[in-house]
Amino acid sequence: MVDIINSNTTVRSFKHLNSYERGEISALLKEGKSIRYIARKLGRSPSTISRE
Repeated sequence: MVDIINSNTTVRSFKHLNSYERGEISALLKEGKSIRYIARKLGRSPSTISRE
């Protein structure tokens, strides 16, 4: 018997931004850093940063 696992979802270690990340986003935006720069620095998607 063969078990087939058909899953197209990815495992995420975080669902929400924590207060530290929110503070970092705020500070970096005030410094004029780009959304993409901030996303790379925090290891997050640029769309997550832009929604915040």
